[in-house]
Amino acid sequence: MATITFDTHQFVKELQTKGFKAEQAEGISDALKNVIAISEVATTRDLKELETRMEIKLAETKAEIIKWNVGAILASVGLAVALIKLLG
Repeated sequence: MATITFDTHQFVKELQTKGFKAEQAEGISDALKNVIAISEVATTRDLKELETRMEIKLAETKAEIIKWNVGAILASVGLAVALIKLLG
């Protein structure tokens, strides 16, 4: 996971312009900083990397399914031909 940058000074200033007292703004800022520090937040980059890995895994799975289906079809055809020769 990526690190999220948080400008606490700018946040406090923004809260003060909205009418919060300095002490309140700093308390809110500290609380938010703590939440960010302990949370695991996925960034857009994290999600894109996950999407790429999932697309690769899906393509591999599709190839595997096709391989097994073709094998099963060939085995069925071989069995049918063998039975026809045996019974015919």
